[in-house]
This record gives sequence, structure tokens and C-alpha cells, in this order.
Amino acid sequence: MQTFPKLQRDSFIKKILKNLFFLVFYIFYIVLSSLYIFFPPLLGVLFSKYIKDVKNMDILGITSVFIAVLFFEILKSDTIGIVFLMYVLLAFITHRIGSVLQEETAFFRLIYIFFPYVFYFFILQCLTIFKSEPPMHFDILFLWYFIVESVIVIWKK
Repeated sequence: MQTFPKLQRDSFIKKILKNLFFLVFYIFYIVLSSLYIFFPPLLGVLFSKYIKDVKNMDILGITSVFIAVLFFEILKSDTIGIVFLMYVLLAFITHRIGSVLQEETAFFRLIYIFFPYVFYFFILQCLTIFKSEPPMHFDILFLWYFIVESVIVIWKK
């Protein structure tokens, strides 16, 4: 009986369980999104979580985002590591923009959703040049993904 109250007070174990639950949910969701095309891949939500974890210096959260992005890239058969490097670069850019504005508004949270999709589309276009594949076209699904993820991030905050 002594271990259960200790579990309630130990924030490190709570963080591990929270991030583990997040990973299990995200992996299940990515598998579903590969079956149903109208499910967004939640790149913007992951980036928003990454920004929050970087601001809070939460290594477990950053690791869970890295593992989630790794599963996304493996299931979508993308080049491994590109999306996480994109997150690091975008975090640097948004940190510079945020330091100028000094306030995080709802519009700024929409940028957290918009930037990853624009950069991801740009990276995929660049990679199709090297792979000699036909170029991708900007689809209405990107707009749908942006709208759905914007609602999720604004509702969550």
C-alpha cells in the first residue's frame, strides 16, 4: 500500500506514463491515418508539443516527440530524421520570431501548425528531385489537415 501513494506524488513517473500514453496513442493514430487518408498526420500538433517541451526543458517530452516522428517516417517510408531536423530548425525560427513578439497569441499557435506543413511539403518536393519521382501537387488535404490541427491546438490551449 505504500507504493501507490508514492506513485501519486512522483512527478517523474507521471511524466513517463503521460509520454508513454502519448506515444501509444500516436502510433495507433498513425496506423489509422495510413488507412484513412482524411486523418491528418498531426505534424503541427507534434510540433506544438515539441515547442512546449523545449520551453519547459522536458527531455522525456522531446524524446517522445522524436520517437513519434520516427514512427511517422517509418510508416510513411520517408527519409528517416528529416522531420525531426525540420522541427529543430523551425523551433529555432519560431523562437526568434517569438522573442521579437514576446507574446504567444492564438495566431502564433496557428503558425506552429502552418510552418511544419509548408516545410514538409517543400522538403518532399526537394526529395522528389533527387529520387527522380514525379513532383507532388499541393492537395486540398493539406488545407484540411491545417484546419483540423488548428482546431485541436487552439482547443487544447
